[in-house]
Amino acid sequence: MFTILIVDDNATFRSQAARLAEREGFSVVQAGNLADLTSALMQSTPDLVLVDIELPSIPGHRLGSLIRSRHDVPIVLVSALSEDRVRRLFEASDADGWICKPLTRDKLIAAVTRFVTKGRAKTSPEIPPQPTMLQKSARPRVLVVEDEDVIAARIESALAHCIVDSVSEGNTAIDRLLKAGYEAVLLDLTLPELSGFDVLRHLLMHRPEMLKRTVIMTAATDESLQFIDPNSVAAVLRKPFPIGELPEIVDRIVKTEG
Repeated sequence: MFTILIVDDNATFRSQAARLAEREGFSVVQAGNLADLTSALMQSTPDLVLVDIELPSIPGHRLGSLIRSRHDVPIVLVSALSEDRVRRLFEASDADGWICKPLTRDKLIAAVTRFVTKGRAKTSPEIPPQPTMLQKSARPRVLVVEDEDVIAARIESALAHCIVDSVSEGNTAIDRLLKAGYEAVLLDLTLPELSGFDVLRHLLMHRPEMLKRTVIMTAATDESLQFIDPNSVAAVLRKPFPIGELPEIVDRIVKTEG
């Protein structure tokens, strides 16, 4: 089980963040001040630390050296300050990422996917069920995960030389990836229910070889995109992008992986 250490002097925020994390199956440790943080670090090793920037005794973006003197763990700054201000403080810190309040499920899953799941995937002995292997075909099979019907239709039209499966929800995408093989995946990050980050977390844990076949398509802000490692996926396309670029991108993926 992943353990998240939440460091914030606001008891209401800590409680809300803890409930959010626990609903996702994470274990939570709370710290309201520097003494609580020191005690928590002595008692256990968290997988991720969420630390408020505006702590009363010492700014949260200055706590990296203290935290890492105990454990080498990823640190994500959390703040109600403006996005520009949080980004500047992050750049002056040794933290790994930043989140503007309110803390949402998508933001939490994004941070866990980038900083926690990847490390766990490397050490996990679990052998996932293997998807049904596709018969070789001259037409690549592509999974399109996009909840905007108009965009999905345009992508299908642009990829007329491919066999395209389109789904609009993250849980359906995960189910398809478990049961069938694809030469490429085109993945939107903002989806109903389970997000694109949930799909990425599934790939990291169960189908890591598919990451280099995955193209991220998103209108997300820098706050979300920081949690995507551009070197771990085939491409990151910022919406709106020219749909006509997709056939060349997919052909390049198929050629590389073939």
